[in-house]
Amino acid sequence: MIALPASVKAYFDAANADRRDAFLAAFDENAFVFDDNRTFQGTEAIRNWSDADVFGARVRFSVIDATEQDGAYAVIASVDGDFDKTNLPDPFLLRHAFELSGGKIKALRVTLP
Repeated sequence: MIALPASVKAYFDAANADRRDAFLAAFDENAFVFDDNRTFQGTEAIRNWSDADVFGARVRFSVIDATEQDGAYAVIASVDGDFDKTNLPDPFLLRHAFELSGGKIKALRVTLP
């Protein structure tokens, strides 16, 4: 597994430690997130998404694998938290595909692996 850039590491570490400000600081102000067929663009939209879907659900990530190709990072993480797990596999894995700009997350796509 590769070493993750600071902003990608901060994304997972801040979520796991309930540190909203550090989580949001990992993103570029014009970043976008694609998650569960929904798109969120800009700091306010990402804050609302993370308040509901990450911090509100007390999501915890455990990084399983990480790769880098042409400056983009793909991270497979096991996900747990206070959300409905009915019909979800155990462990529940999600792929996080990060694009960076100036050391910050400019794009994040969260999908099934």
